[in-house]
Amino acid sequence: MLPLRPAAAAALLWLACAAASAGAADAPAADPELEQMRDRLATRLPEVRRDDIVRSAAPGLFEVRAEHTIGYVTADGRFLLSGSLVDIDSGERITERRLNEDRLQTVRQLEPGAIVFAPMLPSSWITVFTDVDCEYCRLLHREVPKLNAQGIGVRYLFFSKYGSPSKAFDRARVVWCQNDQRSSLDVGLSSGIVPSRKPGCDNDPVQRHYQAAADLGIRGTPATILPDGSLYYGYAKAETLIEEIRKRNAEAAKFSGQPNTAP
Repeated sequence: MLPLRPAAAAALLWLACAAASAGAADAPAADPELEQMRDRLATRLPEVRRDDIVRSAAPGLFEVRAEHTIGYVTADGRFLLSGSLVDIDSGERITERRLNEDRLQTVRQLEPGAIVFAPMLPSSWITVFTDVDCEYCRLLHREVPKLNAQGIGVRYLFFSKYGSPSKAFDRARVVWCQNDQRSSLDVGLSSGIVPSRKPGCDNDPVQRHYQAAADLGIRGTPATILPDGSLYYGYAKAETLIEEIRKRNAEAAKFSGQPNTAP
């Protein structure tokens, strides 16, 4: 290996120092007060993960998230507040936004097991917890072509108010286990007819769908997670849903500074 010339060696040394400085600059600054609060709550609220204790938007309050719920702890670690935090100046519903973010994070983890009805290039997505035995779910399914025509993709997950085990749970597993899941769900939601169970399908994600819905506090169907993460219960015509999506997206964009991408 040839020895480096002095100029080249100096350049390499400068680059190494610059990279180290950049890495240090990118690293998050330590927050001693936050770490002290996490230490304090580790014994008082052991069910809360350390990373789920963060500073809130309100001075003097720390946000605590557990089991898809959000509370606030005072700076002395003594008082736990339950309720919605609202910025009076801007009108932003801060707790609602954080819960919406939590819902989106939860359903994103279920996307590989969703049954999808979508246009070629969807501009936005909704996630619908559905039940083939639910009359309002069937009515909502009739609106899906209109939603797709407006660029909205639909991801279906399964849930029933009857929980599991139940007839609805078994029928959902049958639908998911078909070779053509889309056609099977389409027929099931159109006519209530579900084919016989396909043998050898024991790793379906339906139980995970049910558990996620229960964890999110969903109690009935159809339950729709809109693009901003907000929860919309029940049947609505496509036009109503589209208008709701536009409204929620506009509100989210107002406070995030991001452009509104509503259909």
